[in-house]
Amino acid sequence: MLGDTYLTVHRWFKGFNPWKSPIKSTMVWVQLPELPIEFFHPMAVKRIVGFIGKYVRTDRETTEGARKKYARARVEVDLTKTLLSQYTLEEEKYKITYEGLQNVCFDCGCYG
Repeated sequence: MLGDTYLTVHRWFKGFNPWKSPIKSTMVWVQLPELPIEFFHPMAVKRIVGFIGKYVRTDRETTEGARKKYARARVEVDLTKTLLSQYTLEEEKYKITYEGLQNVCFDCGCYG
């Protein structure tokens, strides 16, 4: 992330045009506000964010329990698929926050 903007890197290929190549996925930090502290273990966070995208890692503050307000994980999300605004854990609904993705429409779940 550079400032408030995500930097996307693609492998170069013959005929590659960065202005015309669609962005299909990106890595984002995902916050899980109000997640009960017993689920801050990296394996629990990995299972939860697995519904959002491909788990990359859990941040140190979450792993060490230094931040109690939310768990935070790095996730590769597919921008061609619907982005979730919430998830259910033990019959309770919890909100999902995507850091740096300001253009998410949670009516349709699309980015852009």
